[in-house]
Amino acid sequence: MTTLGKKGAEQDMRHTMEELRKHHRLKQVYGEVSINYELPAVLEQMPDRSAVLFHNVKGYDTPVVGNLVDRENFAISAGISSDLSSTLKLITQGVEKPVRSKVVEDAPCRDVVKTDNINIMNEIPVNTFFEKEAGPYISAALITANDPETGKRNVSINRLLILKDDELMIGMSPSHHLYRLLEKAKEKEETLEVSISLGNHPITLVASNAYVTLGFDEYDIAGGMFGEPLELSAGVTVDVEAPARSEMVIEAEFIPGKFHEEGLVSEFHGMYVDYGKSPVLKVKGLTHRKEPYYQTIVPGRNHEHFIIGALAIESTTYLHVREAVSRVKHVHITEGGMGRVHCVISLSNPKPGEGQKAAFAAFAHCNLIKQVTIVDDDIEVMNPVDVEWAVAARMKAYRDVQVTPGVRADRAEPNEENGTVAKVMIIALKDGTHHPKAEIPEHIVHNVRQNWSSYDIREE
Repeated sequence: MTTLGKKGAEQDMRHTMEELRKHHRLKQVYGEVSINYELPAVLEQMPDRSAVLFHNVKGYDTPVVGNLVDRENFAISAGISSDLSSTLKLITQGVEKPVRSKVVEDAPCRDVVKTDNINIMNEIPVNTFFEKEAGPYISAALITANDPETGKRNVSINRLLILKDDELMIGMSPSHHLYRLLEKAKEKEETLEVSISLGNHPITLVASNAYVTLGFDEYDIAGGMFGEPLELSAGVTVDVEAPARSEMVIEAEFIPGKFHEEGLVSEFHGMYVDYGKSPVLKVKGLTHRKEPYYQTIVPGRNHEHFIIGALAIESTTYLHVREAVSRVKHVHITEGGMGRVHCVISLSNPKPGEGQKAAFAAFAHCNLIKQVTIVDDDIEVMNPVDVEWAVAARMKAYRDVQVTPGVRADRAEPNEENGTVAKVMIIALKDGTHHPKAEIPEHIVHNVRQNWSSYDIREE
């Protein structure tokens, strides 16, 4: 079992930033940038996907952090190698062996407490991302709420549109667990409180996206990944906890019966959608660390937005597929598939029909997945050229492509029709008719890789 044992300060974003700096994966921007469009544009164009720290944000003293999570950055922050096996092992460990979080008194996120005259835009450099959207959005917030019936925590990432000084619209689908908690509160004629945590360790961000059942505390998944209880802080104005080492925490409650017509907003597929009305939150308190950082994630068609979702989805999909087909080796949610909708699964010596069974299991687990490609375990699922080779060399289209129309789709699906979409299964497995792969002996390839410098390769 992977055990990180990251205690206290090692669970926070600042530790991640320091680790990334040591690995030359943190760029420092000292030139002035505007929160409106310019800062997101710099993040999108940053080479090699390094994390970015903006020191000079126009109109604010608070530095902004972005591009914190990609696969390499996540591995560095978690203290593991960046191969798919290591990330799958770590995240599935969190789901299978969660560690219960604990509330601590010494919580840095409460260094500064404000409960009166709160103006979010005066306090926080919230970004405006896309030209047709309604305004500035908080995009990297962990939203925590307690189930009104069971008291169990639910954690998710939701977009928050700044409406007024102390009012936020929160975007969420009726299929989301948070929406169900709000409905429960309405039935009990209670107000649902939330904590909105900003500036967190990548492990906590990924854990919040895990596709688990309602009542499964995502903070316990983070604890399982850390190998330690995640430290939480009690709320000041709400009875909801937040990660103790968050940079900032906004405390709020839903305003009963109040909704806001959002208008156009970007989705993960990189296009505008109009979801209509969404609930509104009233801010009750704001706490933060001394000299806090603000974390942002560029939404829409952006690699960080893709990767946070992909890491969580592929891990829980792996566990679900394993229940159906024990021969599963890897599950990969591709970036080209927007970190949501395309899945590649490798199987070890599958029996006839197990490829199809694995694909059905993936579709059943995650509503967003609409294309599954099944390959043998000699294919590197994260290498798109290798996967395409398997499709070209091993798939027989008349037999191995199955299209199932009219399957219930997520509301974010870009091609949904009347709430449904066609799902595609591609079986690219070798069979008795395929020729064996021609390969250099594995031990020779390994030796060459290990002794590469001895070849004295030069450019002349």
